Amino acid sequence: MINYYFDNTNEIRPFTHELEANNDTLPPDNALRIAPSFKESYWPCEQNSKWILIEDNRNKTVYNIETKESSFIDYLGKIKDGFTLLEPFEFCMWDGEKWILDEDAKNEHLIKTNQALKIALINEANEKIAILQDIIDLDMQESDEEAQLKQWKKYRILVTRVDASDVNAVFPEKPQ
Repeated sequence: MINYYFDNTNEIRPFTHELEANNDTLPPDNALRIAPSFKESYWPCEQNSKWILIEDNRNKTVYNIETKESSFIDYLGKIKDGFTLLEPFEFCMWDGEKWILDEDAKNEHLIKTNQALKIALINEANEKIAILQDIIDLDMQESDEEAQLKQWKKYRILVTRVDASDVNAVFPEKPQ
């Protein structure tokens, strides 16, 4: 009969009382005369002179349900509390079973984006208006630069009227 055991590399090996089978190990306490059974996602371990199957999630990625940070599992057994195999997505929160969309976080992000866009568009309009105004003030205009100045001033007014705190804010098109 052949005894089986796990060595320090976590590989199952037959225990044959030969040195090469036990390289770098002491004679195993968990050497059993029957081969363990294998099952997908489980690892056989000896307990009370019997093989039992322990959940094996090693080398899988888990996610912290609080921080959403990922890590790799390097242990046998069930996934630790506070972690899940389900990958989080943008603007999500854990509801106890799965990731769900966090509408408040999404809306807060949209509002901040709208506010930043509004400031950027007003700054761009201010630059265009300043240059066009200088051209006109110094009587250096070509073709339609007075019309462009009016379009950019009108555009700046329309942008300032946009309610950036509205998640569905629509900004006017820039003048050509």
